Amino acid sequence: MSVFRIEGSPYYQFDFVFKSRRYRGSTKQRNKTAAQRHESNLRQKLANNRSGIIETEAPPVFEKFAEDFLERTKGEMRPNSTRSYRNSLKNVKPWFGSKRLDEIGADEIARYKESRLEKKRSPSSINRDLGFLRRVFLFAVRVSRPTAGRQPLPWVLLTTPFVAHGVEFLKENRRERIINFDEERRYLAAARQPLRDVAVLMLELGLRPSEACAIRAQDVHLYGSPYLHIPTGKTENARRDVPLTSRANEVLKERLKAAEGEYLFPKRIGTGHDWTSPMAELDPAHRSALKDSKITPAFRIYDLRHTFGTRAIEGGTDPMTLMKLMGHEELSTTERYVHLSKRHLAEVQGRIEKHRAEREIAEVEAQKAESLGAIQ
Repeated sequence: MSVFRIEGSPYYQFDFVFKSRRYRGSTKQRNKTAAQRHESNLRQKLANNRSGIIETEAPPVFEKFAEDFLERTKGEMRPNSTRSYRNSLKNVKPWFGSKRLDEIGADEIARYKESRLEKKRSPSSINRDLGFLRRVFLFAVRVSRPTAGRQPLPWVLLTTPFVAHGVEFLKENRRERIINFDEERRYLAAARQPLRDVAVLMLELGLRPSEACAIRAQDVHLYGSPYLHIPTGKTENARRDVPLTSRANEVLKERLKAAEGEYLFPKRIGTGHDWTSPMAELDPAHRSALKDSKITPAFRIYDLRHTFGTRAIEGGTDPMTLMKLMGHEELSTTERYVHLSKRHLAEVQGRIEKHRAEREIAEVEAQKAESLGAIQ
């Protein structure tokens, strides 16, 4: 099996012989891995037709399947994620809504990006739309894959335009800020509950704000090797077990003692709480804590998670382990979270300089000793 490019064309071509007949043409793919899958699928179709096997139906149109995706996954996602995906669907519908899933390629998605950039849309806004597209395609591949105990769908999607980085996300001008330990102490001293406990858990465990707010009593395991179970998330990796630090252990232990229902951070209703629903709003308390602590420049509450990631790397944690702890789907995402501080880089440079000086002195001393030995 082989695919190739011809001069002047960005697309991979296929050319093979099946049952004494030659088949050749364009795969309409720029990515080699995707092109190889296209050729393999074509060969399989030819073999199925030869054997009398009935071909599956074509995948559904994007708009219909995207609506089905939002409906089937709404119980797994936070309300904010659902709203964001609804907005992204409005953005991408004019481009992809009437196309079947297998008709949408990396090239057309690239043209969509260019069009949005021409309309002065921000890279972060465009990336949100790309993230939505990727989620829909991954969901289509997963649900259409034949598995035991599930009624097979009449159609199958084997791959997505995002495979092997066929679609690239835009570089964003990120605003992440890493807080230092003095700022941490001042912020926690000014933060009122429950924000203070949420902030500690984010700094200690690298949780997303929504993950901290949605902690349930049944997900906290304090004995043996203590850990917190995160049962839901955007991706499979987001659903994970996070080992507890001693400070996080103390916060969760006190929260368990005070809990009167399912959630440790319940939704506030008037002067009371709804213990069957998680807290969802942190920004007002966060802004108040920033004001009272007089920390400048200000930072977002999500930066507490970035701070955890950077401190972990500076402490010697390898990126792959950090990816698992933070629940990222890809290592590239973890690398974007790692912001090595100037202080840390200066310390590393200082160790290099010290090592070089020590080696230089050692070599000089060795040469002196050798010279003295020769004289004697």
